[in-house]
Amino acid sequence: MEVRLAERMIEEWASANADAIRIGPNKIRASYIYNPGGFGNLSIRLTDRRTRLHVKLAPPSKAARLRQWAGVSDYLAEHYAAPRLVHAIDREIVPGYPYGLVFEYIEDATPLAETRNPEAALTGVMETAAKLHCDDRLRGMLPKAETRTYAEAFEDEYISRFTDDLDGIRGSRELLRDFVSDETISWFGEEIGRLRETVRQTPEFLLPAGDVVHNDLNGNNVLTCGKDGFRIIDWDDLSGQGDAAMDYSVLLWPLTHDPSWPIWREKALAGAGASAVERLELYFRAKLLDDVIDVLADYVEAEQVPEHREEAQRKARAVHLHSYPQYLAKYGVG
Repeated sequence: MEVRLAERMIEEWASANADAIRIGPNKIRASYIYNPGGFGNLSIRLTDRRTRLHVKLAPPSKAARLRQWAGVSDYLAEHYAAPRLVHAIDREIVPGYPYGLVFEYIEDATPLAETRNPEAALTGVMETAAKLHCDDRLRGMLPKAETRTYAEAFEDEYISRFTDDLDGIRGSRELLRDFVSDETISWFGEEIGRLRETVRQTPEFLLPAGDVVHNDLNGNNVLTCGKDGFRIIDWDDLSGQGDAAMDYSVLLWPLTHDPSWPIWREKALAGAGASAVERLELYFRAKLLDDVIDVLADYVEAEQVPEHREEAQRKARAVHLHSYPQYLAKYGVG
């Protein structure tokens, strides 16, 4: 889908549904929001020059996740600093995106990853995450499923992603040939298998997974507001059968080599307990492998968005070339 065409379609829909989304029907402008973490969902900033809204459209494979978010959106906004839902879009207003949500736009906010002094906000986010992880009321509002182990939660989050990424990488081999060798791609498959077996053999991962988790609590999904305030966005992957260690791993990953790391590790220990902290190391390993493999899938997917392709591929290539030797140095070649 060409970005400007999608913007025009959303502008036309917004004008026709102005009352429902509480926006003026005239002078509506839609602007694509580039997401460096992937191109699955379509995010748009919508404004009538006075009010601003955030529109998020999902392809069929991700629509159920957005529907789940809509079902608990009021609770998340009240208790977990999530954006307030304005309207649900239950039809295809852009081809290929059958469902979407319209949220309030969070003004004057900066991603935690770009905040100069994030410590105060980060402490608040960790306290909020600790509350989320044991929220029985919220767990009861989410779809019920069979009990699974932490190992299965890890595999659902990382191993399945890496496997899908590898399929996409192999299918678009020519795009990567000038900086990714055939031997490296073979190594990807071997390392995914090694990581899976290591998790399955680690006692802390054999416990039942029953934590309520955001599942993507990275520095771009936490927005700092004011001195110590924050908002948490992108609740698509919310789960009542997850691993608190997953949330802490993506949130704290940028600090693992910082001198302050022992302090943050102790905060995670206090919030989640020793078992979760033991699982952190393998989540950190997966996070680094994500910067080796998943960014190559992002490189391939960037072909779908010509307006941002060059910049997205430049960044993905740089992350891969930086992270791959790091991973080999830390975890060996097998």
